[in-house]
Amino acid sequence: MNGQRSRGVLLLVAGAFLITLAALVRLYVYPSGLLLPAEQDRITKLTTESGSYFDTATLRTHRGVPLETVVARYGDTVRSTPDVAVWTEFVSLATRDGQRVDYHERRAAFDRRTGLAVNCCENYVDENANPAPRGLVFRWPFGTRPVAYQVYDPLVRRPVTARFEGIETLYGVRVNRYAQRLVNERLVQQAMQLPGSVLGLGGGKPFPVNAYVEGTRTFWVEPESGMVIGVRENLVKTLRTPDGRGRLVALAADMRTSEGDERWNAGEAEQFGRWTTLVNRVVPLSCAVLGALLLVAGLRVQTRVPAPASPEDSESPEGPEDADGADAPGEGEGDGVSGGGAGGAAAPEPRPAGG
Repeated sequence: MNGQRSRGVLLLVAGAFLITLAALVRLYVYPSGLLLPAEQDRITKLTTESGSYFDTATLRTHRGVPLETVVARYGDTVRSTPDVAVWTEFVSLATRDGQRVDYHERRAAFDRRTGLAVNCCENYVDENANPAPRGLVFRWPFGTRPVAYQVYDPLVRRPVTARFEGIETLYGVRVNRYAQRLVNERLVQQAMQLPGSVLGLGGGKPFPVNAYVEGTRTFWVEPESGMVIGVRENLVKTLRTPDGRGRLVALAADMRTSEGDERWNAGEAEQFGRWTTLVNRVVPLSCAVLGALLLVAGLRVQTRVPAPASPEDSESPEGPEDADGADAPGEGEGDGVSGGGAGGAAAPEPRPAGG
């Protein structure tokens, strides 16, 4: 009986432990693991087979040229903290034969849970040592939703709205599509001058020009991990005189992340999805179900254990009758002797001595 009771208690304890473990994994272990990485060492490419650009060195426009943008990102694990990651990005646009067309770099800190920019850790964008970025910088948040997000644009030095446009499947991964639209946005860059002959004004007199950009930047984001699977930049940059009379196209290109990089990103997102399914669903649900079954089994065992017997119930039912009704030892023998003396032969008398 004691062994059966112990088994019931063990089942109850094990069931309670598994249910508690399920809650801890779901409510603590999984959320604590959702941190954007501080480590980063990744190079991706955007390409086009036919782009146009203006060469400021030769003052010539090249059309139908294959172009490639190389984006290199590196994490600063020394300056990063458990809550903030610091990455540096180098972006180089060049022709396929290595002729550089444009170059930018930036360093930005961001919250490792939300992906939002944090103004610290020696942030910079090109020559600006204090850009104070706002919005998303490198990564999108975990659990990205089908709503608009503010994404920081290093070209215009401010956040630009990326609106949700639909759901697609990219290399077997379900993704949300977001689009940033730039309309006549002035770029922040060093002042420059160009001769009127290339600006459509005639003559060799130099004129100051400002740079503007317009077009669309599209992001394909895997929502659970917040990973950007692919990017498309269909942008046109122009150089214009302050009065708008002179202008030329500095860059016109429709570029997209290379197929190899998109496949790699999709694979990383799938791996994150498997981890999420295991930690956020399979383990908690399995522990909860098994714990509930153990609790039920433990309660059943406990209800089958008989209650301990009381002292009154442990006495024999025949004991009192023996004490009250049974003849006392020796009483039957005494009666038999008396009866024999009354109705039987008299006991022989002793003979006189010498007789």
